[in-house]
Amino acid sequence: MVAQIVLKSNDPNARLTEALCTSLRRRQIVGSRNVALATAALIQNVVRSVKYSTIDELLGLIKVIGRKLVEASPKELASGNIIRRILRLIREEYRAAAVAHVSAPPSAPSTPYLGPTTPGLHAPSTHYLSNEFQFPSPSSSSNRPLPTPTLGSSHSHSQVGFGFDRQTSLSNFVAMRHSRAQLERSGSVLDLSASTSSLFTTPTRAPSVDNGVMPTIDAEEFMRQSGKLKPVLIQAIEEVVGELETTHEDVAKGAREHIHSSEVILTIGHSKTVEAFLKQAFRDRKFTVIVAESAPSYLGHSMSTALSSAGIPVLLVPDSSLHAIMPRITKVILGAHSVLANGGLFALSGSLSAALAARAHSKPVVVTTGQFKFAPAWNLYHEYSAVDFQSPGAAIGYDGAGGGGGVENAEAVNPYFDYIRPELINLFVTNEGDHSPSYIYRLIKEAYDDEDVEL
Repeated sequence: MVAQIVLKSNDPNARLTEALCTSLRRRQIVGSRNVALATAALIQNVVRSVKYSTIDELLGLIKVIGRKLVEASPKELASGNIIRRILRLIREEYRAAAVAHVSAPPSAPSTPYLGPTTPGLHAPSTHYLSNEFQFPSPSSSSNRPLPTPTLGSSHSHSQVGFGFDRQTSLSNFVAMRHSRAQLERSGSVLDLSASTSSLFTTPTRAPSVDNGVMPTIDAEEFMRQSGKLKPVLIQAIEEVVGELETTHEDVAKGAREHIHSSEVILTIGHSKTVEAFLKQAFRDRKFTVIVAESAPSYLGHSMSTALSSAGIPVLLVPDSSLHAIMPRITKVILGAHSVLANGGLFALSGSLSAALAARAHSKPVVVTTGQFKFAPAWNLYHEYSAVDFQSPGAAIGYDGAGGGGGVENAEAVNPYFDYIRPELINLFVTNEGDHSPSYIYRLIKEAYDDEDVEL
């Protein structure tokens, strides 16, 4: 049973976690990138300050915090994605440290012994597997023996009861036997590289043998020393933060490969990723952008202002004219709030109508997004949108006694996002390359561990 770390109410990490959960509930932090940065900063602070005895305790604590963040805002999938990403990185760093721990020379401090030697390594001096054996020359005109190869000049100490210089696994034993057999057939002098020579080096201190049984690796002792990995773990989380901060620039690097001169691009609302993508493409290509205003938020107004300030020709249109202008459009570029495992995505409300119009007119739809938005989840609600609504007051107003703008028995909905099915998308442009919707599940499989799908 793995011990769990419980954060007390007066613990600074507990207060930071509760503050972030409150901000997510009140929508004081909006946007996948902002939520991801806040989550990564919280976990980095927890890893830096918390005391743990084993790596499992740290993983358990991070999972508890991740569950709280997901419960605070279930539709904000970026927080859970960052938690899963950090959990995977911690495991990878721990495994790398464990491999280095067991592969170090036995003379290194606090390094456990690899196990009993392979039978057959105590070869007699007349056997070709022995280091004392002199290989005969294949030439019949000379019986001069070849010089004994120097196997690691830096280790000239004596053999301590071992036929070879290192406690060798069975695979290494077979490899060494094969190398010596090749040497015997060719008659050439053995020339070992530094990495190969390390396989033959003699330990300065031989491990003790009790009744023929060698000591085994103390995995529990190594796990108890996992607290020494804290600087490495903090650095790994810093790399995640750095990747998040440069997501827009990384996605925009390939903009010129997707946008050509004289194109007419359609986008909806204001996406920072799409904005950086279009600005980068305009450095090499000259094109026109049509921005749908995306009522009732009217984020298209700020998008058109940002693009026009960069010198890009922009035309602002109402959402109702999407079908009318679609024949003149050459490409639709959308941002994403989150991308699901089946290749579908949640995007700003109004994006679905643009995607459906593009499909009706056979126009390509490109989605620009960072891979931190890829979530191991499916749309479990209904076909067209997520159950995440905002007040309909911005759409129908607050006048009148009735709930529908003065009309009795009227119900109005105002969703935050639309769900766009994968068959409506042609390509995902991410900070790690371009991918088709059918390949998203594979990227998610490689990004997260199976045990972290359910936090």
